[in-house]
Amino acid sequence: MIQDGIRKYVDLYVPGRDEIAQTPEDWPSVLCKGSLNVGVRPDGNPPLFSARGLPNQVSSLDEDCFPCCFKIEQHQFRNNRLSPTDAEPKRGAAQVWRASLEADGQQIACWVLRRYGSTLTTVLELLSEHHLRNTYGFINGQLATVKLQSGASDV
Repeated sequence: MIQDGIRKYVDLYVPGRDEIAQTPEDWPSVLCKGSLNVGVRPDGNPPLFSARGLPNQVSSLDEDCFPCCFKIEQHQFRNNRLSPTDAEPKRGAAQVWRASLEADGQQIACWVLRRYGSTLTTVLELLSEHHLRNTYGFINGQLATVKLQSGASDV
């Protein structure tokens, strides 16, 4: 379900294709500030999580259980308030997946970015070169399905 975020992604600068070497060619050169947040119910997570003994929540992606397309290191962001710690050395770095967002009969290509150590345990944060909410007229409470594409073929 589409929902408001905590309004911190608008301050987080996510580097574009020309700023980091490991990105695929379809990663945007410039991303729209902010993210579209989609809340995920426990039964909306893939069976892969429970099959591997992981909680049915978005934060299980932090366990590297589903291959991403590429990663962004913590220092490659600007204004990244999640910093590595001794207990969480990957904290603040991110995994990125190609994704599709389906809502209101529309299917939209986008990206999911998940930072290690994020406190958002039940929310996917979607990025695009377009402002997804305004461009497609999404509203809070609108049902949506997000499908992540495995990055295994990109590695």
